[in-house]
Amino acid sequence: MCDTHANEAQWYDTATIDQVHDLLTHAGAESIWGKRLVANNNSKQQVWLASDPSDLSFLPLGTPSYTPGKSQKKKAGNPVIQIPVPWKWVTPEGVYDAPQARLCFYPQYPEVRFSGFLRGCEQAPNELMSDTKRGHEMNRCLFLGPVKNVAGEIDHVVGLVVGAGSPATRYVLDMDTFESGHLCPLVYQTEQQPGEFSVLEHALLDIVGRKIIPWRLRNDGSIDKPYTAPNAPGFTLEAELGVGENAIPGPDFDIWELKAIKQKSLDRRYNHKVTLFTPQPDRGWITQHTQAEFVLRYGHPNTWDEQGNPTSYYFTTKDFRRDNEDKPEAKLELTLDGFTDARHFDPNGMIALYETGTRNLAAGWSYLKLLEHWQRKHNRAAYIPYLREDEDGDTIVEFGPLITLGISTSFGLFLQAFQDSKAVYDPGDKATLKNGKWTPHSRSQFRINLNDIAAIYQEVREVDIHDPESF
Repeated sequence: MCDTHANEAQWYDTATIDQVHDLLTHAGAESIWGKRLVANNNSKQQVWLASDPSDLSFLPLGTPSYTPGKSQKKKAGNPVIQIPVPWKWVTPEGVYDAPQARLCFYPQYPEVRFSGFLRGCEQAPNELMSDTKRGHEMNRCLFLGPVKNVAGEIDHVVGLVVGAGSPATRYVLDMDTFESGHLCPLVYQTEQQPGEFSVLEHALLDIVGRKIIPWRLRNDGSIDKPYTAPNAPGFTLEAELGVGENAIPGPDFDIWELKAIKQKSLDRRYNHKVTLFTPQPDRGWITQHTQAEFVLRYGHPNTWDEQGNPTSYYFTTKDFRRDNEDKPEAKLELTLDGFTDARHFDPNGMIALYETGTRNLAAGWSYLKLLEHWQRKHNRAAYIPYLREDEDGDTIVEFGPLITLGISTSFGLFLQAFQDSKAVYDPGDKATLKNGKWTPHSRSQFRINLNDIAAIYQEVREVDIHDPESF
């Protein structure tokens, strides 16, 4: 997208949706999203993309960073968390790196803006995005799509911009999925029904109500059947939907993260603890020592040999307390440092475990570390109930129709839920003595009750996929 002052029309002002589709798919995009640009979407004022990084979990977002301003003035500005995004601009002449592209997360608003997208790029869309040229033109359109590498991981983003008068822009404005101000999935020559749940809904209709022998689909295409480990229902759900073993952060199916939820029966919703994520601490004493040393130092013995010597130690909620808890035996105190509310928190803050009395930091999860996990996983989650039963000696899994959808979360909402004790740190770490050596098992998990998930989503919908009126 070279600058031009020529009188002849440029490709970006005449581009059709077919041309946009071909350019981006030939560059590797497997899905395409469009956003109508308004007058303040340019290189100077940045481009609003979302309210929270988790809204962009389908993109390969990098490690968040924060550098406090050096100004000593009282009003030195609000904190800005920077998140790199590997970006390439596409033109009919080729694909070009945008090495300075990044997201700027302003939690106080909250909003995520796209910045640095012109700097250092040989063929950036300067004519349409520079604030000194056409960067204030209403109804330009930004198109983008994530690209996977040979390992199947989302590796980078390709994008292009077209002018307000282009046929491609008119196509986007006329789409059923168009939502002013937001990134919208491009509906291109498809019979897919509008509505973000429809793809998963139709897939689940073939699964719900069936008696299924649990199985596991590995990424290499191999199958374990029957598969009866404790995590079998989740793997079975993914396998039935054609999703291979998923150890890569991000949506599991379409735009949804899938959560298999154990229930007493499938005719109503029951409360259940849901694991949100399992990040390891990145601050404190634990970062200089092994997991086994941490459990032995701060945990409690669980089993003993015949001589009364401990053979295993556990580290659980028994071993730490919050301010309002009466646990005199707890060795650690759990605090939320640098948090005011969902929109105001110190990016350098953390969830911390301090030694009782000494206030030495035993373990801490920096907000930037937690945000890096959160931005990849939780914007849209589908909580799918299941029963696990034994029939004639065989294990059977059945999934139910009463699906709970969590839509549009934010990292600030997670911190607020944690402050309100709805989201909790619920570890299950242990160290076991084997052949004279302490062997650790880590389960550093943050969880929330299904009945409390409204605390972390802006919208929660309860649907019955056998009842279309519930959508």
